[in-house]
Amino acid sequence: MDPRDRHARLKLHRRGHLGGAILPHRSIWSLRLPKRRLATGVAIALGFTLLLDWAQHWIAEFWGWQLVGWMQALELPGQFTLPQLGESSLLALPVPLIDAAMPATDPLTPLAHGLGALAVWVLAGWLPDSGRPATYLLRFGVLIHMVSVAYFLLWPASFAHSLMGHVSSGLRQCWALLLFTPWLHLATFYLFPFALWHRIALTVLTLAFLCLLAPLLYASHAALIYLAGPILMPLLHLLFGVMVQILGLVALYGWAMSWHDPTPERRKAVA
Repeated sequence: MDPRDRHARLKLHRRGHLGGAILPHRSIWSLRLPKRRLATGVAIALGFTLLLDWAQHWIAEFWGWQLVGWMQALELPGQFTLPQLGESSLLALPVPLIDAAMPATDPLTPLAHGLGALAVWVLAGWLPDSGRPATYLLRFGVLIHMVSVAYFLLWPASFAHSLMGHVSSGLRQCWALLLFTPWLHLATFYLFPFALWHRIALTVLTLAFLCLLAPLLYASHAALIYLAGPILMPLLHLLFGVMVQILGLVALYGWAMSWHDPTPERRKAVA
């Protein structure tokens, strides 16, 4: 084929149905990855990881005091022990032992939960079209809870999870998310042409949010499980556990992506 014909066909292929040129999306033609920015991002992520390693015992102690304090303020019966701050590794966070004395389970409790879940399913369908995302979320939660209801109706004695294990594993998941956050920001934020203080500020805000939320989240879990029984544990674990922290992390990231950086490099990249 004549090179001129090939070039003409290529130009025609890049035309829209109205004859206008189809330009590449700005995320394709404007994305550049300077080695210096990549090296700076790696250094920031590594610095935050070392900082978390240094502050691990302080974070564990803060979470322990918060959880034990909430258990005492809520007057829940049981044994609540602060974390044992001995030798630990970066991936093994000392956690408090929250062992509430659970009340006896009523055999009719699963039936009551099933009726309540059914009512939520019906009421969710009455939401207006503007609330359709909430309908999907509520009904997804109902499906999870109905599986738990069926399990407790058929095999209540075989449920092997405890409140203490639920809180301990949840806090360790929160700690893993803390460690993962700087490296997630490296891949999704540090590589964009934001100012250095923007990159550091986003990670500082996110880590502070996660640190403050974790003990409050699992104190509320302990109170709800004590009141409603372990039948509520699967729903709390899957939808209202570390998922709540991930939603907050994503919200902070979305806000940070709107921060304005008046540097020439930024203006050129988004032009």
